[in-house]
Amino acid sequence: MISIYGANASGKSSLFKAITVALNMIRNSNHVQVTDVLPVVPFKFDFESKNKPTSFEFTFIAKDEKKYVYGFSATKEKIVEEYLYYYSSSKPSLIFDISDGEKPKFTRRHKTKLEVAYQMNTSKKLFLATATSWNVECTTVPFQWLAESIDTFTDVASLSGYAFEKYREDENHAYAEFTKKLLKQADINISSIQIDAKEMPQQSQIPLEGLIIQGQIVRPNFPETHYSIEVTTGHVIKAEDGKETEFTLRLQEESLGTQQIFFYGPFLKDAFEKGKTLVLDEIDKSLHPSIVKFIINLFRDPEINQNGAQLIATTHETSLLSLDIFRRDQIYFTEKDVETGVTDLYSLDEFSVRKTENIEKGYLMGRYGAIPFLQTEEVL
Repeated sequence: MISIYGANASGKSSLFKAITVALNMIRNSNHVQVTDVLPVVPFKFDFESKNKPTSFEFTFIAKDEKKYVYGFSATKEKIVEEYLYYYSSSKPSLIFDISDGEKPKFTRRHKTKLEVAYQMNTSKKLFLATATSWNVECTTVPFQWLAESIDTFTDVASLSGYAFEKYREDENHAYAEFTKKLLKQADINISSIQIDAKEMPQQSQIPLEGLIIQGQIVRPNFPETHYSIEVTTGHVIKAEDGKETEFTLRLQEESLGTQQIFFYGPFLKDAFEKGKTLVLDEIDKSLHPSIVKFIINLFRDPEINQNGAQLIATTHETSLLSLDIFRRDQIYFTEKDVETGVTDLYSLDEFSVRKTENIEKGYLMGRYGAIPFLQTEEVL
């Protein structure tokens, strides 16, 4: 688990957006045309950066339990560098290393297949994706991890859209059952969840294609199909005479916190069952600190998290800053240089911190940086 703290506009969300852009480039690479512009946005607070490549790198342990390091650098026009290494010892072993204008380097074991795939690649496609599509064994496992084992959500709208799509496609209602248990454990009184998805005829008066949820558009598998979705929750209420009655509410009538947990449900279930990495921006949004701690503890519970799922989240909830919850290397901070606009990402592990130290108090006092420096002068 990683928890990231920092002042507003310090670069936390930009970090997550960069991760999302890189993953989308990997996953969509095989569909990129030679006329496309790559979705790379260079650092805008420097005149030289706009002409330099943007670099991304991932270090991860894939399903084969090997540690991989994969990275690439790109401009809007082309991929200028790409590499993949793995560790079978303390030193990295080459799979491929490609740089613009230089002869590519390939592992000797799979060199023939890698060279064939290299001839089929274009300057705007990532070689990792191309080699995997050509059935090169040594790239398949790391590509699958990057394509399937990490989910990023940088805003509530995208989270809710994907969540509703998962609920809609789940014929066995496993996601709804999991979320109902999750809400109950979080001390939210919901006895049932009913999800009704109705296909609408093409002559529908609704002018927008796709899944329409609270004003948000979510594209289903078949964009020519229209859907209407209604979610209702049941609440068992006991009257003065002891009689129990279940009343229903539309999801929109529930609290924002309840809605947020409802959206988290499918992705938490997938993460625990498949050992995925979940990247959430502002995990504490609309949630009580105890609920946020409850979600974090789900990842810490070995009986629940049996497949090594990971959580990477930004938050402003300082009550979680405790060495009873996180290790020092699991707490990160972002601090932006006010003069250059550059964000520095660093961990608590870089500080001399005693095990008994009050981390929350130290952070709020500014010992670790990454807090806003407020001006006390009159504003009017």
